[in-house]
Amino acid sequence: MSTLFLRDRWFEDLPVGEFHVFGSHTFSELEIVEFAEAFDPRPQSTDPVQARRNHRQGLVASPWLITAKWMRKMVDYMEVYAHGVNDGRRNGAGVAINNLEWLEPVRPGHTVTYTYEIIAKPDRVIREKWGLIRSRNEAFNQYSNKVMQFEIDILAERRPNRSNDI
Repeated sequence: MSTLFLRDRWFEDLPVGEFHVFGSHTFSELEIVEFAEAFDPRPQSTDPVQARRNHRQGLVASPWLITAKWMRKMVDYMEVYAHGVNDGRRNGAGVAINNLEWLEPVRPGHTVTYTYEIIAKPDRVIREKWGLIRSRNEAFNQYSNKVMQFEIDILAERRPNRSNDI
């Protein structure tokens, strides 16, 4: 695991196989219900009594809450590792999300750990002076069961003054 993250390095310095653990989050019943009431109002996530009668047999987190927590953990992780770094580099943007799957329910009291791995650097020109990074992002509960997975394509700035500048 590198101590630097995407926004701290050039595209050329990001190796396939690099792995990061963004951190963990324990989901509370209140958090699950409040998020669902605001953004995904379905009984399995808003009403503990009704949730016991559905196919999940109990309250479960909205898949979008699980995904939102990944985003929060990723941003927090970037802030920690980029603290004090300001060398003029721009942050890359995500350009695609693929194969998003929620594999198991997350319940109140479950602790989910979020991971990130660079799995490819496709040789495609998306934007001038930017390279493409493909990452696998996964979330595991406290039993090591995968609860979510997806891939993201992210732009990373290329080192300036390359001999083969695009």
